Amino acid sequence: MESDTKTHHIHIVKWNGIEWKNYIHFRDYLNANENVALCYQKLKEELENKYADDRVAYTNSKQDMIDTILNDQ
Repeated sequence: MESDTKTHHIHIVKWNGIEWKNYIHFRDYLNANENVALCYQKLKEELENKYADDRVAYTNSKQDMIDTILNDQ
């Protein structure tokens, strides 16, 4: 039997709730700040290599940068 391959991670949140607003702010911030977006991309690539088999560690390791961006509102 073939092993499952996960290719996407879907977030479902309440429209216009806090989490929704955070996702929108984060997206808009990265779109408006190319250098920050490139740093975030580099971080994700490094973490992908480090935590290829550990989705939780990958997600947790991005959180400091995400929090910094979200707190820059």
